[in-house]
Amino acid sequence: MNKILARAVLGAAVLGATGCASIMSGKDQQISVNSNVRGATVLINGAEVGKTPFIGKVSKPKGAEGNIITLRAEGYEEKTVAVETSIEPTFWVNLLSGGPFGSTTDYSSGAMYKLGDGNFNIDLTKSGK
Repeated sequence: MNKILARAVLGAAVLGATGCASIMSGKDQQISVNSNVRGATVLINGAEVGKTPFIGKVSKPKGAEGNIITLRAEGYEEKTVAVETSIEPTFWVNLLSGGPFGSTTDYSSGAMYKLGDGNFNIDLTKSGK
């Protein structure tokens, strides 16, 4: 009986120390970016990641400030959108069950945040040039 209890306590401690959101949702998030312009260049925080329609994994922000999505296409005005972040529900579970150890891992890795619902529709307008 003591061995079972010791293993259960050890297992709970390991899970609490590693960060539940880090395990469950990770440091990356799959997002999709669509536009009224097919083939528009998609930039995340200034780095080109693909063309619309874009589906791929991006790094979650390491703070609540979020990421910046920019779309560029020839003949259209560039459009930049600030993506709001929210806190992953698994972070709260980890904070309540695992205390500060796992939650600090989630915070420092950025795993505690998520980028909206992950679906972004950004329309571009034709430039006046």
